[in-house]
Order: sequence, then structure tokens, then C-alpha cells
Amino acid sequence: MHNRERNFRRLISMSVMLLTVTLLLFGCGKSNLEKYEASISELREYLFAAENTDYKITAISGVRENPYEMNGICAARQDFTVITVTPASFAPDATYRYRTEIDGAVYEGDLLPHPFAQSLSVDIPAACKSDFTLTVTCGSEQTFAMQSAVTGDLISAEKAFTIALEKLKGELKRFRVKNKLQAEIYVRLMENPIDGSGGYFWYVAFVGEEKEIVAVLLRGDTGAVSALRV
Repeated sequence: MHNRERNFRRLISMSVMLLTVTLLLFGCGKSNLEKYEASISELREYLFAAENTDYKITAISGVRENPYEMNGICAARQDFTVITVTPASFAPDATYRYRTEIDGAVYEGDLLPHPFAQSLSVDIPAACKSDFTLTVTCGSEQTFAMQSAVTGDLISAEKAFTIALEKLKGELKRFRVKNKLQAEIYVRLMENPIDGSGGYFWYVAFVGEEKEIVAVLLRGDTGAVSALRV
């Protein structure tokens, strides 16, 4: 009876040790985006585009906080897709409508004009992670195959974020309290913001509660640093 009890206790002890090791391994296996998830106010990692003689259309998609405010604090987040439609001949008094289906749900309505540009847009509370179809109506109806705008090699959001953490390691100390980051994070895939030579870039920014910004702009294909804000 004594040996049976001792063996039982040994089995329990080994089970606890195995569970502890498993949890440690699982924790160590988290990606950097997962480790900092509670601080990420925007993760924009999908770009789509379509064009004909009448319209140029782009779409960005991912997840972001709602309400959207750069104040150093990450609030509740939701999926989003922003579609921008630029007519070749903009008619400010015309009504432009859209219709699309994302993840099995249909979204439709009026496109809203931008106050300072001859384009229109709509903000949809859903994330589009693959090619989709968009219909635009203004008098006539036209349907577009919205396909990924990214061509060629592109490093992942995880890779870009990891590079940013390393490049900004010294600067991020100002946002850490007891080794915990006190800032919100923005990770955005974007078209070339520097010149008209094309290509894509990752913009990674850390915003403190005093709206102090530390950021890096990385080439989308290589991860090389193109610009720093410190």
C-alpha cells in the first residue's frame, strides 16, 4: 500500500512537471505580434487594387481599435476594410454606390466623398484577407476583381515587427515601466510613401501616452530601414 501511494505521488509530480514544461514551451513559442497583441492598435496587412478606364480602386484591411485615437492606449479593436474609389471623371453631385461580399456577409450603400480629394470611400467592419469582388454603381454598374496589390517578395508583418523591435530597442526604453511597454503600436503595410518608384513598405510606430512617436519605415521586400523617427 505504501509503495502504491509513493508511485502515485511520483506520477502526479511527473505530470505537474510535464505540464509546467509544456506551458513554458508554449509561452516561449509566441510570436512578437502575439506577445504585444494587447498594445497593437492597428495591424494593417492586406492591400487590394483594381482599375479600368473609369475607376481606380484600392482597399486596405486588417484590425484596429475602435474608436480610433492615437493616445498611447490600445482600446477595443475590430476588423476593418477601407475601400477607396477614384473616378477618372469625378462628379461631385452624383451618387456612387458600392456592393461587396466579405467573409459571407454582404455590404452595400453609398460611397462617401473625401472633402479634399476627388475620390470616395467606405469603411466596412470586416477584414478581407483574400481577393474579393466589388461592384460600383453610378448610372451604370461595373464589377471589379479586387486582387492583392502586392507583387513580388514581401516580408511578413511578424518579420517587420521583429525588425522594428530590434532597431528601436534603445528608443523604446522611454516607454517601458518595470519592463512593460506603455505605448500603443501601429503596424501598417503601405504603398511606397517616399517616391513614385513603386514597391511596398512596412511602417511600424510606437505612440506613448504623451503622443510621443517612435517609428521605423522598412522596405517590404528586404526589411531594410528606409527612415527612422526617434
